[in-house]
Order: sequence, then structure tokens, then C-alpha cells
Amino acid sequence: MSNLLNLTISNLSTLIKEKAVSPLEITKRILNEIKKQNKMNNTFITVRYEDALAEARAAEDAIMQGKYQGALHGIPLSLKDNISVKNTACTSGSNLYRNRISQGDAFIVDQLRASGAIILGKTNLDEFANHVIGKNETYGTIKNPVNTNLTAGGSSGGSAASVASNLSYASVGTDTSGSVRIPAACCDIVGLKPSYNLIPTSGVEPLSWSLDHLGVLGKDCDDISLILQSLLPGKVSTQLSKNMKSIKNLTIGIPENYFFDTIDKSVAKTVQEVIDILEDYGANVKKIKFQELEKAMKAQDTIIGAEAATYQKANLLTYKNKFESGNVDYFTKGLEISEEAYYHALAIKRDYSLKFQQKIADIDVLITPTLPVPPPLLTQEVVQWGEFNEDILDALSRFTAPFNMNGLPALNIPIGVNQNNLPIGLQLIGKMYDEHQLLSIGNTIMKLINQTRKN
Repeated sequence: MSNLLNLTISNLSTLIKEKAVSPLEITKRILNEIKKQNKMNNTFITVRYEDALAEARAAEDAIMQGKYQGALHGIPLSLKDNISVKNTACTSGSNLYRNRISQGDAFIVDQLRASGAIILGKTNLDEFANHVIGKNETYGTIKNPVNTNLTAGGSSGGSAASVASNLSYASVGTDTSGSVRIPAACCDIVGLKPSYNLIPTSGVEPLSWSLDHLGVLGKDCDDISLILQSLLPGKVSTQLSKNMKSIKNLTIGIPENYFFDTIDKSVAKTVQEVIDILEDYGANVKKIKFQELEKAMKAQDTIIGAEAATYQKANLLTYKNKFESGNVDYFTKGLEISEEAYYHALAIKRDYSLKFQQKIADIDVLITPTLPVPPPLLTQEVVQWGEFNEDILDALSRFTAPFNMNGLPALNIPIGVNQNNLPIGLQLIGKMYDEHQLLSIGNTIMKLINQTRKN
């Protein structure tokens, strides 16, 4: 079985359950691949070689004794390096925390351990999770497995790259304005930001506590659903084909403004092709116009700036020389935000969230591009297409950030490539705490796209 590392969790877990595959052998193989590749691709900051092997042996022993714990038992996963794992380094991508060792496990790690998952290590990220391109001055630039000249996205770029390069079967990242969905789109994989606070963020270093979400990156929607089921037993169904309306009965919302106003032609064309496929299969498409999105995004800038600066204030005063220069400037500017401006921004957030949910009350899923452009080159600081220029941070987070402000679950699925073979992602947005339906629709759309293109 030379292609074991290519398998999805759903396929691999069946082999493990049937004792046809050894968790220890799988873990050895994947650790060997990490050792060979990591110096070149900077995917991991810390690899738990001995601990991961010990966890694999324990999983194998339990399974051989008939104590199989479920779909994640014996499955090697990775975690973004701002999530605490006991007795393991937690750098948050910063030189400041190069030698910091976590004294306990984050909530999500407790849940993964209870499911029998194996934690391979901690993945690379933009420092303090505060950018979207995967460049890190201390731990190296994350290489995109699709094309090493492209950004892997961020800030969960190492998590996305670990999945896309078969160096983990799935990964847990964080998402404050798109940091799971952006790298998922750049690396051509699936990435879910669940509803706000569905997965508690205790034990995770914050960037902006009002907007931070934990998220999951994987090879397909089935794998994401399996992980959610393990993290939140009883709350999320693993059977994506059940209890889902047929495409004929789905009402799909398409924004008339903002998400299609300034967009690369190849992205717009590919997204429209998917919408056409869904209409051909009988979906009801409803155009929706959203109000005051630009106002909400300005408020989000205020919230992140104020909360991130407040959290880092003591470190900034004492250890400024250990921060990347861009973050010194960002946090310093954030300290200038007044309490009045901050609380006003929170009020805008509440109002925006309520109005947005009312606007989509009679649709099943909202569809937008995940990114307005294909993944940019690593050398780009500004994204350019046609006569339009945009800062890369603003460009890559423009379509994802609105769903951190309203807390709705949002999913990236890969839907094809452009004429230059650059991946394009579709963003699906569902109802609050309805991840099962969202993943079911995403799963169906991916299958319909593949089926249509084969025909």
C-alpha cells in the first residue's frame, strides 16, 4: 500500500478498524516524509517525533485489543502552532516564544486525544496569526505544495500545506478573518470555519477573541465532518448523504454586490460555471443584495486592531525587538484605538450579524468566491488585475472576513483551476450551527462538479 499517505481519513480509518493497516507504520511513514521535506517547505515548526510514535503505539495496542475508539483512532493529524499541546513548544510563529513550552492541552487537544488521534506536530504560521501569506521571518516561508512560487495563504498556511502535501491527514487551524479558508483555497483543499464558539478556543493564543474561530482543513467534506463528530460527539452527523435536501429543493443565495464587484475574470467564470451546474440540476438561485458590508469591514479592522494590541501590549513594551517589524507597527497603531471607537465597532458587529442572518433566512446556502483572485505569487505585496490594485492582505481576506463578523459557518471547497493551472475556491456559507447541512451541500457540489466535467 504505497499510496497510504494519499488516503482520506474515511478510507484510512476503515483499514485501521479492520486491522489491515498499522497506525504505527502509518505514523513512521509520515514522520519520515516530514523529515525529508520540512527543511525545504517549512510546513512544521515543531515535529513530535518521539511523542507521536508513542501515541501511535498506544493506538495500535488498543485497537489490537478490540478497543477501537472511532474514526480518528490512529489517524495522524497536525495542529497550528498557536494551539497548546502539553509539554510541546507553542511559538505562535514568533521568535518571542521560541522556547515556550505549553503546560497543558487546549480543549480541542483533549478532544482529539479522547478520540485516539495522533498529534504529529505544530504547523508554521504568520507571526501571531496576523497575516494571510505564510511568510515568517523566524521559521521560514511556507511553500505551497500546488506551486512553490505561490503563497500558501495564511495564517494557517502550514496547516493547509501539511494536508495538501500528504504530511498530515487533516489539520486544525484558526480563522480570524479567513485564516482557514484562505490557505485552503490557495492549497486546493477543503477548509471549514465553523460557527463562532462551536469549538471552544480555550488553550489557543488569541489574535482577536471576538472574531477568532477554530477551524479544520482536510482533503474532503467527509473528513471534516468526521473530525467535527469526534470533537463534538452527538452534535454533528458523520453521514453527509443523509437528511440533506436534494439539489432540486435547495435555495442558493448569490450576492448581487460586494462579492462580485471587483474580481478576477477567471475566478468569476469558474464560480459562474458551478452556479450554472447547480441550476441545471434544479437548484433555485436567489439574488441577494447586502447593505453596509464595507461599514462592517471597517468595524472589523477596529476590533482586531484593538484586541490584538491589548493582548500584546505588555510584550510590545518589553520585547519589541523580538517581534516582526510589521507586527510592531500594527500593534502600536492598535493601541491608539479609543475605547469609544472599539465599543462602537462591537455595536456595528452585533447589528450587522442580526441583519445578515435575517437576509439569508429563506436560503439554504450562500455562495461566493473564496478569494477574488487566484493565489498570488510569494513576491507580490500588491495584487493587480486589469486596472485594479489592492494590498494583498485586503484582497485575500475581502470575501472571507464578513463571516467572522457574523459568526456564520463558512466552507471553502476546490472547484477547479484557471488557464494558468492556479486553484480556485468556492465559499459556501450556512446557517448558524448548521455545519452538517453546509458540509453535505459542499460534498454534493464537489461530486456534481467532478461528474459534470467527466461527462
